Amino acid sequence: MAKHSTLLLVLVLVLGCIASHASDITDKVFGTNKEGIVAAFGDFNSDELTDVFLIRDQKTLQILYGHDTEPLLAAGPYCHYADKTIVSVIPGDFDGDALMDVLVNLKASGSDTYDVLVNWGNTTELICSKEPLFRSKGEVMALDFNRDMIIDLYGLDENGVRTFWIFSSSRQPPQVVHQAEPTEIKGNSLSIPNANAYLDLNEDFLADLFLQTKDSYEIWYGIDEPDKQENFSYDHQIKFQLIGEKDYQVGQAVFMDFELKGVQNIVVPFCIHSGCRNSSIIVHNGKDFHNLHVNFRDPQGVTWTFVPPVADDVYLRTITARSGDFNLDGYPDLLVTLQPLNVDKPVTQTFLLENVPCTVCDKPLKRTFEVRWNALSPMGNHTVAGAFYDFYQDGVLDVILTRKNDQGKYQPLAFRNTLDYDANFVKVIVLTGLDNKQNPERRTALGRRQRTYGTNLPGPRITYSTITQDGDQQCGSSVQLPQASYFALQLPYTCFGLGRTPNFVDQLVVGLGSKFRNWTQVIPNSQMIVVPKPLNEPTHWKAQLFVTPSKLILMSVVALGGTCLVIVLIILVLYIKEKREDKQERLQESHRFHFDAM
Repeated sequence: MAKHSTLLLVLVLVLGCIASHASDITDKVFGTNKEGIVAAFGDFNSDELTDVFLIRDQKTLQILYGHDTEPLLAAGPYCHYADKTIVSVIPGDFDGDALMDVLVNLKASGSDTYDVLVNWGNTTELICSKEPLFRSKGEVMALDFNRDMIIDLYGLDENGVRTFWIFSSSRQPPQVVHQAEPTEIKGNSLSIPNANAYLDLNEDFLADLFLQTKDSYEIWYGIDEPDKQENFSYDHQIKFQLIGEKDYQVGQAVFMDFELKGVQNIVVPFCIHSGCRNSSIIVHNGKDFHNLHVNFRDPQGVTWTFVPPVADDVYLRTITARSGDFNLDGYPDLLVTLQPLNVDKPVTQTFLLENVPCTVCDKPLKRTFEVRWNALSPMGNHTVAGAFYDFYQDGVLDVILTRKNDQGKYQPLAFRNTLDYDANFVKVIVLTGLDNKQNPERRTALGRRQRTYGTNLPGPRITYSTITQDGDQQCGSSVQLPQASYFALQLPYTCFGLGRTPNFVDQLVVGLGSKFRNWTQVIPNSQMIVVPKPLNEPTHWKAQLFVTPSKLILMSVVALGGTCLVIVLIILVLYIKEKREDKQERLQESHRFHFDAM
């Protein structure tokens, strides 16, 4: 009995080591790229694979091309800035040529303003710029101000004035349009850092402005009237009334359909008292903030908290949570970085917060987040950030973690999400709709012929509805790339988890610029690329659908193949046995014949 127990224990340990090793795919993903700050995501070379934009030694912008073979991220073009520090990166089409460019914010030593440069791209190389187009205070946000599908910017100019920078096809310095402050709340300056966002908040498929000030959030609704002077109109503000404390830290707001009601909720991590001793997460349900009462005490009784802002750390400058559906159940989850409380030298660690039902939450909310302490173990140790990424293009969101060593160097890590059950999804990518006839049709890594139809666009709203296995209706919504500054690390597409529901998606709606189109009976486990061209005629919008076989289908194919192989082996054995019997029978007949002849 003891021998069997020992053998079982060894087997469990070996399987555990294999599972842990299988989750760590850093070498398979990054190869020899062992150092750098993951700054942004985008499809630079228009091959339908998501590329990673890396900052090396704070001076070099490096593009890592997404690949379908190992290493899954391979080094591409780069730009080097010897005399300044790269603060942030924003990929996008800033000249309307349907090809991705890369904006960088640079900071000189001792300066409180950033130089804004755009490195012009052509899918294979970067034209590295040296002269800034303008200067800003704090980081700028990407949006499409005049709805021409060319990326524009919003932020504070070097004098602290709210400003839109409107780009054109000329590659010249952008047009400057100053934004008037609301007459109701004069002197309410924007926060630095902030959680400014560009997304549809009133469900009219027209992106609005969400601006963070020192004491509140401002909501500016988009205007769809051509004769209006302004493209955004101030509507109201949301104050931090729930916190009720003077000593508090408000983190980066993140937007998600928290309860699968088809609306975007504002989710804010925050903490009170010095050292973030009391941490929690609040959700705005459209009327007020509500505390989710997240339990940050681990099974060993140790209380964890958010990391207090660290001014000189690119990831920890503010409390940041990043959203994605890790388990494909439809409800978005979070990645957050925590540290243990009351420890002399606390070690930061990134954890998964799963969206689960709640019985003690403030009404009317019915869900909360629960820390999954071992979901990323042991790779989460000594990490300062986590972001979702789909390494194998299978609809399952994996995780990129960033570890910081004692010398202040950042190392990207890759964690593979191996779901232990079969779940379905729909992946949606909305492009700008611009095309470039100078770019010939090409074959993608998946063997498909493709002409470039622009790059990833901020602001589109995507909704869906389907019927679950229980017969209930499930609805969800998302916004593509609402935030691009302060290391939001948002993916340039939307991935809806459908749980174990194998049914068709009844309706999938994509809208932008107050226009929308509805697609029906969308196949689950598919990737949908939407080309909204022309913008004012949604009936002509194109959609390309590519189906990814689910685990269940693959397992069925394997099982069917195995069954066929077994049947073939049985037939072969029976055939050989029958041949032997026939041979023996013929020999016996032959002997009997000679015996009779004698």
